[in-house]
Amino acid sequence: MYREGRRFSGESLVVYVRPTDAGRRIGVTAGRGLGGAVARNRAKRRLREAYRRIEARLCGRGDVVFVARSGAVAAAFGEIVREMEALCAAGRLLCAGAT
Repeated sequence: MYREGRRFSGESLVVYVRPTDAGRRIGVTAGRGLGGAVARNRAKRRLREAYRRIEARLCGRGDVVFVARSGAVAAAFGEIVREMEALCAAGRLLCAGAT
């Protein structure tokens, strides 16, 4: 996935996108460098909820992996949602006319 897809980086997350013929599949990860288990799980919960907020505006198929960075723990939730939306737009996951 990481070698075959395209990468889009932000302050609090990284998005990997790989187009496929199957429906959309997502994954959320946080590495140990982020901190302890509590911090990693909190960052993953925040990314999953941000995805739920923008999911209706996404189109296309393929695999998407969201990787939490250290900024995901301390950033305001609204900033995470805006950054995820911008990175998905860069990866051409947002449907035309979706704002």
